[in-house]
Amino acid sequence: MILLCGIQHFQAKQNAQKATVEELTDIKDFKKILRTKNNVLVCYIISQKQASHIVRIFKDAAEVVKGQGTMLLVDCSGDAKKMCKKLKVSPEPFMLKHYKDGDFHKDYDRLETVQSMVNFMRDPAGDIPWEEDSMAVDVVHISDALSLAKFLRKEVRPILVLFYAPWCGFCKQLKPEYAAAATELKGHSILAAIDVNRPENAIIRQQYNITGFPMLLYFENGHQKFMYEGENNKDGLIGFMKNPSKPPEKPKQEDWSAVKSDVVHLTSENFDTVMKEPSVLVMFYAPWCGHCKKMKPEYEKAAATLKAEKIAGIAAAIDATKEPEIAARYNIRGYPTVKYFKAGEFAFDVNVRDAAKITEFMRDPREPPPPPPPETPWSEELSEVVHLTEDTFKTFLKKKKHVLVMFYAPWCGHCKTMKPSYSLAALEMKQEHIEGVLAAVDATGNPKLSNRFNIVGFPTLKYFNNGKFVSDYDRKRTAEDIKTFMKSPPSVSSDKDEL
Repeated sequence: MILLCGIQHFQAKQNAQKATVEELTDIKDFKKILRTKNNVLVCYIISQKQASHIVRIFKDAAEVVKGQGTMLLVDCSGDAKKMCKKLKVSPEPFMLKHYKDGDFHKDYDRLETVQSMVNFMRDPAGDIPWEEDSMAVDVVHISDALSLAKFLRKEVRPILVLFYAPWCGFCKQLKPEYAAAATELKGHSILAAIDVNRPENAIIRQQYNITGFPMLLYFENGHQKFMYEGENNKDGLIGFMKNPSKPPEKPKQEDWSAVKSDVVHLTSENFDTVMKEPSVLVMFYAPWCGHCKKMKPEYEKAAATLKAEKIAGIAAAIDATKEPEIAARYNIRGYPTVKYFKAGEFAFDVNVRDAAKITEFMRDPREPPPPPPPETPWSEELSEVVHLTEDTFKTFLKKKKHVLVMFYAPWCGHCKTMKPSYSLAALEMKQEHIEGVLAAVDATGNPKLSNRFNIVGFPTLKYFNNGKFVSDYDRKRTAEDIKTFMKSPPSVSSDKDEL
C-alpha cells in the first residue's frame, strides 16, 4: 500500500510538471499559443540529453511562474525537427526566446538560473534585476520574507538592509554607491538588499512599515536597532557602519495642508470636485520626501502669483501617502509627481519645480515635447570598432592575429561610459599603425556567444589571437591603457580554446 501511494505521488508530480511545461512539436500549435498567450518563453534544445541542465532549470522555473506566463519546450532533434527548421532556430545545445503579444520579443539575456528566469518572466521588458549585476556581487541579495528572517537570525555581523523597488529613481541612484560600500566593508559588516515590490514581499512592507523608497534599516544580532538617515553615498554608508549610532530625533513633520497658502489641498473627499475646474495643476507629494520639501515654497509662491495676476488655473497638492487610492489611480511611483488636468480629465505630466516655470506653464498650458528618439545602436555609429555577431564572429577572428572584443549590453551604464574611450582607442590604433583590431559584441542580441564565453557582467573584454581565446582584459578602461595592451598583448598558451 505504501509503495502504491509512493508511485501515485511520483506520477502526480510528473503530470504536474508536464502540465507546467508543454513540449511542442507542431508549428500550428505553437502559433495558436502565441495568439492566445502574451508572455511566452520557449526553450529550444538540440536534445534532452545534451541540454539536460537547462531543461531542469527551465522546468523548475515554470513551476514558480505558473499562471504568470507560458513556458514551452521544443526538442529540435525529435518530432519538432521540421518546426525548428521553419522557425530557423539551431540550438547549440539550447536557445531561449521570448514572445510577447503574438510576436518574437527578444532572446533571453539573463543568467541560467531558476530565479533569473522567474524574474525575467515576471517582467520581460524590465531592467536586469540588481542581483544579476556583476557590480553588486558584494551586496547580499535576499529574495523573500523567509530568507530575510533566516539571514537576520544566523548572521552575527552588523547588517544594513536596503528595502527598494526597481522602479524607484532614488533607489537607482543609490545602488552603485551601496554596492561600492558593500565591497569596502567586506569582512567588517554586511550590506543586504531586498526587492519589496514583488507581490510575495508585501508582508515585509507591512512588517517593517515601509511607506517609501529607499528605506535602510540597521540590525544587530537579528534585531532592528534603527533607521539609517545619513547621506545616500558610499562614504556616508561606510562611516555609519563603522560607527553606527541612533540618529537624533526628527522634528515632527509639518502638515502642509495646515499651512496657510494659496495652494488647494486635495483629499478623497474634494478631489473629483476640484478636478472639474477648467485648469488644474496637481503636485503629488510625500511628507518625508526631500525633493518635495524643496519644491513646496516654490509651489506656494506660484499659487500666490496665479491668484494675484488672475491667471486662470489652480495649483493643487495631495499627500499621496494619505490618499493611496488616488495615487494608485494615476500610477504615482515617485515624488514629487506633477500632473496637469483639463476640465476634469488628466492631460499630461509636467516637469516643472520652480515658481517662475510653474507660473509660465499655467499662463499657457501646453503638453511638453516628446522625449528624444532612442539612442542610435552603437553598431550604426561611425567608428573604427568592428561590430560582430554570431554569424561573423568565428570567421572574422580566425582571419585576424590580434583582436580585443568588448561584450556589452546597450542598457549598461558602465558600457556607455567606456564606449567613447574604446572608440577613440580604435581610431588612434589605426592612425598610429598599431597592429590589432578592437571589436564589439552586443551580448544581449547574441546570446550564444555570451553563453559560450560565460559573459555574466558588462562590459567584459576578451583578447583573441588567430581565433584562440588568450585572456581577459583586466586593465584600466582608458584609450591609452587599451592601446598599451594591444601594443604588447599576452602570449598564446597551447591549452586555450579555439573558436
